[in-house]
Amino acid sequence: MHTPPTVRRLAALVPATGAALLLGVATAPAALAHNTLISSSPEADEELDSAPDEVTLTFSDEVQTGGDSANTIVVTGPEDQTYEEGDVRVDGETASIDLRPLEAAGEHTIAYRIISADGHPVEDEFGFTLTGDGVAEQSGSQESDQANGGSGGGEAEADDEGGAEEPQDAASDPMSTYGPIGGVVAAIAVVALLVILLVRMRGRTDHTPPRE
Repeated sequence: MHTPPTVRRLAALVPATGAALLLGVATAPAALAHNTLISSSPEADEELDSAPDEVTLTFSDEVQTGGDSANTIVVTGPEDQTYEEGDVRVDGETASIDLRPLEAAGEHTIAYRIISADGHPVEDEFGFTLTGDGVAEQSGSQESDQANGGSGGGEAEADDEGGAEEPQDAASDPMSTYGPIGGVVAAIAVVALLVILLVRMRGRTDHTPPRE
């Protein structure tokens, strides 16, 4: 049986079309995929015994810097107090921000909004828990720093008091008061006294009558 050319072409076209559709379906997720968070410090739902001093987020693609980018990271405590400090720092796929000392134990929320290198915004939030030991440890560290600062001031006051005694020592020593001039004056006075004594002794010798 002879197959018409049109039928043969259609028969060849169907497998090719099916292969193209399968390839498109397979590559569609990759084309539509956006930047995502792959790790963080603190980690999501992590329980911490030591308060963190910064938050670091690592994404699957680079984070945009400069221009009109509006990268934000906000850390909120259990009493709705926020603790982020300064601007978001970006280094390739990593975005981070410093934290002020956390003041309360309990669950804290990290909310972020970053701009991917392709301009697409990525935003989400997750939480971590700070134990009472972590807050106590941080408070103890602050009190220690304040105590060290106070003891330093006491030493400075002691040094000042010690320095105030120096003028009394100087007043008790006339030579230190007048310096080198006082020494010269004293030396001249001693020489003058010796000259007077010599003159008097010589005068007595000249008036002594000769012996027979």
